[in-house]
Order: sequence, then structure tokens, then C-alpha cells
Amino acid sequence: MVEHHTVAGGHRTCHVGGTTVHKSKTVTPAGDPDQKKQYAWHRHPALIAAIPAVFALIGSILTIVLGQSGVLPAAINPAPPRTTILSTTTATATTTATSTVTETVTETPVAQITGPGSSSTPQTLSPGTLAITIRMGASGRIGPGEYRAGSLPTASAQVLDETGNYPATGCYPTWVLKRGSVVIKTARGESCGQSFYLSRDSLEVRGVYSLTVSVVTEAGAKGTKTEDFKVS
Repeated sequence: MVEHHTVAGGHRTCHVGGTTVHKSKTVTPAGDPDQKKQYAWHRHPALIAAIPAVFALIGSILTIVLGQSGVLPAAINPAPPRTTILSTTTATATTTATSTVTETVTETPVAQITGPGSSSTPQTLSPGTLAITIRMGASGRIGPGEYRAGSLPTASAQVLDETGNYPATGCYPTWVLKRGSVVIKTARGESCGQSFYLSRDSLEVRGVYSLTVSVVTEAGAKGTKTEDFKVS
């Protein structure tokens, strides 16, 4: 077995047995130092050390953005969405009004009514006027100013002149009974001492009635009085 070696040529020949084997090896010459620096900048230790910090910063920014968008759960959200607070202002206005009202009441003297033929203190009445009071009977009365339908109460008039006495001259009453605006019965008397009698059908209909008596005397004095009552 014979081997031939060629060094520095990059070519080597080997004879093994009767066989010749050629082997070639390319040797790369040493590169340019500037070219090595050009391709080795990314291997700088400071740059490699800064890579984790850059990724951590990017992760923090993404976490804040997602947190403000409300994507992250509240338990791990470092930057919750902004909350808008509305301020409500309530204004209370208090107004105090003071009003003073002065009312003057003038009382008109009321004439003292006495029975017929009595001589009491003279009434405060204008000359030629009469003070009249209607007195309704108690038959069929079921309450103050209220009568049962179909009842037959009587009515009488007490008449006094300006002196507070029963008229000395002739006294003539005229009676008018109405239900609303409907006239039910009328009557005229020869003396103010006579009573007014209702008919059987006068108060058959329920409603509000009015009884009016108008009086005139021989001396020319006049007066009118109306009494309202209810029929149930």
C-alpha cells in the first residue's frame, strides 16, 4: 500500500492496494477582519442583554392598552377603563311671601223680632219696610229644614213694622210655593195672622222647595221673605 500526500496544494493522493484514491480539501483562507466585524454586530453582548428589556416594554404597553379596552379581567387589569363621573347640582330656591290682609267687617244691626201685639224696643228698620219671619210647622219634619214626601206642614208669617210692632193697619200676605222654578201653589190672606196650608199633593215630589211670602200694609209698608226646605 502506497500513500502520496500533497500539502498546501489542497490535493491528496492515496494508493491503497492497487487502487488509487484522490481526495481534495479546500482550505478557506483567513478572512478580512473588517468583514468579520460587519457580520458580527448582532452578536454584541450589550445588544443581546437589551433584548429581554425590549420584549418586557412591549408586553407592558400591550397590557395597558388591553386593560383600558376592558379586555383583561378586573383582577389582573393594571389599567382599568376610564370612568366618567357625572356631577349633578341641585338648586333649591326658597321663596318667602308675606302678605298682610286687613279686613274691615261692618255689622248691620239685626232687628229684635217679637210676637204680634208686643211693644218692645223699636226696630232699626227703614220707614215703610217690614221685618218678616216664616215659621214652618213640625208635621212631617224629619230633620232641620227637611220634610217627608207627602207631609202637610202649615206655615205662618210673623210681621213687624219699623217700630218693632205688629202693623196697626191692615196687613195682607201673598204666599207662593215653588219646587225649583215650578210654581206648586199660591194663596192670599186677609190678615198676616192667617196660616198658609199646603195641599195633599204639594210635597209629593222629592226635591228642594221654596216658600215665599210678600206682605203689604194699608200704610204702604212692604216686605218679602223666602224660606227654603228639602223634601225627601
